[in-house]
Amino acid sequence: MEIESKVVAPHTFNSRLATIRQYFVWEIDVYLSTLPSNDSQYDSIQESRKRIIAWIEKGFINSPKSGGISRKALTEDEARFLVNCLNPESSDSFAFYEPVKYRNFVAVSLMLNCGLRPGELLSLRVEDINIGAISSVTIQRRPPDPNDERRPRPSVKRSGRVLPLEGSHFLRMLDKYIVEMRERLESKSGKSSDYLILSDEGNPLSHSSLTQLFTRLRSAYPDYLPEILTPKALRHTFSTRMEKALRAAGFEEDRRKQALAMLRGDSSLESQTVYIAQEIEDRARQALSDYQKKLTMGKDR
Repeated sequence: MEIESKVVAPHTFNSRLATIRQYFVWEIDVYLSTLPSNDSQYDSIQESRKRIIAWIEKGFINSPKSGGISRKALTEDEARFLVNCLNPESSDSFAFYEPVKYRNFVAVSLMLNCGLRPGELLSLRVEDINIGAISSVTIQRRPPDPNDERRPRPSVKRSGRVLPLEGSHFLRMLDKYIVEMRERLESKSGKSSDYLILSDEGNPLSHSSLTQLFTRLRSAYPDYLPEILTPKALRHTFSTRMEKALRAAGFEEDRRKQALAMLRGDSSLESQTVYIAQEIEDRARQALSDYQKKLTMGKDR
């Protein structure tokens, strides 16, 4: 009887292990919440919690670095982990203050799902979000806002566009952020604001604060999130995913370039070439992997 060996990629293994860790932490925290702080079990369970987390974290493995074209986008596992670790409904989600959790989730999801530049994200007003039968986000160029005290002042420098928003969970989180959580942030500031993404203090979020968010995420999850994690990496991830989706939908190369340029708000078609080249390399690597597997299977018989 021949036993087939199944091997998963390091990032897949790490993602699954992270889910296990999250489950154990959630179970322990739920139980701890039922105990008074002076209960004799409380301290010992807290110590056990730390040991379990330490044991699990020793099991994570490093991913091999790929050659060829310099990697600019997140893998599917990395993108999935990023969204999961920011999920405000998760007991083990990043950050502590609930409105900030929702803010982080909304900001990162808009960049990952729509390919927004940092300036475009930080320029969004609440009125640019439409949640309904057909939900959408509008990226539009506006005259400089004299009341915007951020330096540098975010702006939309490229083509405006209207992009659809999908996903019941994301739309529910977005709606709750706008209706409830954003107001809680705004109440901490002495000024009202129309901007969608607010800082912890209730002011329009700055470029430096957005950059710092990604630095903190990389530091908090070094085994799961790569050093390339930046706002630009999310835009590359969006573009790479869209290239694959357009190819799967039967778009020819010229039409894929046009579609990517429209979705990304670019005026140049040539700037889309890198994503087509990346897709070609990925397909070539997969073909080589399949070819080698067939050769190996033939020798093992």
